[in-house]
Order: sequence, then structure tokens, then C-alpha cells
Amino acid sequence: MIHEIRYETPQKNVDYSLPSIFLAGPTVRGNQTHLTSWRFEAVEEFKKQGFKGNLIIPEFVSKTESDQYRYDLPPWEYYGLSHSNVIMFWIPRTRELIGLTTNFEIGFWMARDIKNVVYGRPNDAFRMKYVDIMWNLYNREKRGEILVPIYESLHDTVEAAIVKLNVSRILR
Repeated sequence: MIHEIRYETPQKNVDYSLPSIFLAGPTVRGNQTHLTSWRFEAVEEFKKQGFKGNLIIPEFVSKTESDQYRYDLPPWEYYGLSHSNVIMFWIPRTRELIGLTTNFEIGFWMARDIKNVVYGRPNDAFRMKYVDIMWNLYNREKRGEILVPIYESLHDTVEAAIVKLNVSRILR
């Protein structure tokens, strides 16, 4: 069973003894009601692939809820990022869904705990070359010549997150 953990769920109520994956990436804001969050498709993909556990989803249940002036949300996200087994970055960046916070987050979590990060983005994602270059350079520095892929489909990114989660839980 998948537990969808969203902003309405206090972090203290989340059972992190269950396998947990944080869905990081650009978030549709409350004023962008014409856009659809990529996370709905991601949840369906996790279901198709048989995932059981927590999906930490940094969004509101309501598509029109705004995060403006919600200074409680960055600590909520930090707690979820810090306590999840895997942080899955899917960055389908467009000119409208730019993901400025995502730039900070992926750099921060690469430097802090890259072994628990999975990174993917569609081939046509807007202005991702810098992130790609830094991903490859940092991984080469930390892991030598071991190839750490940049996944190009949501399906493959979800699959990699589940594999990484299963490996990390075995190694504990």
C-alpha cells in the first residue's frame, strides 16, 4: 500500500520505519491552475511498479492551495528529505514550471547525501545542462568512473528510486 504524505500531514505523524521516497522537483503553485503536477503521474507509476511505503509529496491535496507566505513548508520538506530513504528528483522543467527551489535542493542533497539521490528529467526539459554537468562531475569525483545515470523517463526514474531504496534497506 502506498501512503501519500502531503503538506496536510504533520511530519511527526509519518512512520519513517516504512520505506520512504521523497518526490523532489518543480512544484506547480496555487496560481498555476492551468498546469498539472507531474507527481500525479509519478504516484501512478509507483503503483504500477508495485511500490509499498511512503511517498513524501511536497504539495497540497488541493490543486489551488497556495504556498505563498507558508514559512512552515520548508521545514516540513527538510524533515521529509532528511528522513526518507531515497530522494527522487524528477525535473520536467519548462518555461512556466521553472523549479528555482529545485536547483538549490538538488545541489544541497548531492553534496550532503548523494548516495540516496536519483536524478531524472525528460530530454526536452528546459535549461538543464548545468545540472547535468554538475551531476556528472560530482558523481565522478565521489565515485570515480562508476556511471551514475541521468534517467530520461519518469518510468525509469521511479524504477531506479525503488531499486535504490531496496538496496539501501538491505545494506542497513
